[in-house]
Amino acid sequence: MSRIADRFASLSALGRSAFVPYLTAGDPDLATTEALAHMLAEEGADVLELGVPFTDPIADGPTNQRAAQRALDRGVTPGDVLDLVGRLRADGFELPIVLFTYSNPLLRILSEGGYKRLAGVDGILVTDLPPEEAAEHCLEARRVEIDTIFLGAPTTPAARMNTIAGACTGFLYYVSSKGVTGARSELPEDLEAQVEALRRTTSLPICVGFGISTKESADRVCQVADGFVIGSALVRTIEQAVSDGADPVEAARAFVRAVDPR
Repeated sequence: MSRIADRFASLSALGRSAFVPYLTAGDPDLATTEALAHMLAEEGADVLELGVPFTDPIADGPTNQRAAQRALDRGVTPGDVLDLVGRLRADGFELPIVLFTYSNPLLRILSEGGYKRLAGVDGILVTDLPPEEAAEHCLEARRVEIDTIFLGAPTTPAARMNTIAGACTGFLYYVSSKGVTGARSELPEDLEAQVEALRRTTSLPICVGFGISTKESADRVCQVADGFVIGSALVRTIEQAVSDGADPVEAARAFVRAVDPR
C-alpha cells in the first residue's frame, strides 16, 4: 500500500476527511517552504501538494501564477524542489507529498535521472498530460511506487471520466468549479450530486479542490468527499504576510486553524 493509500485508509477508519494543503515550492523562498511544510504537518495536514514553479502554468489562477513567478525569479528549478523533498524526508517529514506540475518541468526532472529522481515523492499530478497519453508515465511512476493522480471536472464527459479514473491511483482530484485554480465566494450548488455521481465511476478516494477558501466551504466538501484541497487561499495568505512584513509561517498557521473544519 502506498503512503497515500495508507493515509486515506487510516482516515476512513476514523471517519475523517483529508486536509490537502498546496504550497508553491520556493515562494517566498525554499527555506520558508520547508518551514511551512513542517508547520502544516503540525497543524493536522494529511497530504502535502507541492507545486513546481513553471513559466506557463495554464491550470493556475492569478494567485498561484504570481507565486510561481516569484519562485522562478529566485532561480528555483525542478531539481531544487526535489532537493527540498529530500531535506524534508531527512528531517523526518512523514506526510505523503504530491507534486503538482506540468509536462515540461517533469521532462526536465526525468532528464536528470528518470523517475528514480522523484525519490521521496508519493504522487504526481501532471496537469497538462491527458490520461489518454499517459500510459508510459503511469507505468514508469508506479514502478518506483509513485501514485499517478489526474483531474476530473464538472465538464468532463462520463466516458472520459472513466478513462481518468482508470489512470488514477492514490486518489482522484475533482475540480469543484469550471476554470483555473483560485479561491471563490461559493461552491457549485450541485457539488454533492457531482461527487456522488463520480463515486459510481471509481472506488478511489475523491479529493475536491479549486475554490475552497473558508471553513464553511471546506466543511461542505467534507460531508461528501474524502478530502479537501486548499491552495490559492493559503498561497494568498503567505503572499499578503510577506507584503506586510509579517511572518508567513505564523500567518499561514492562523489561516489553517481558521479554515480547517474537522
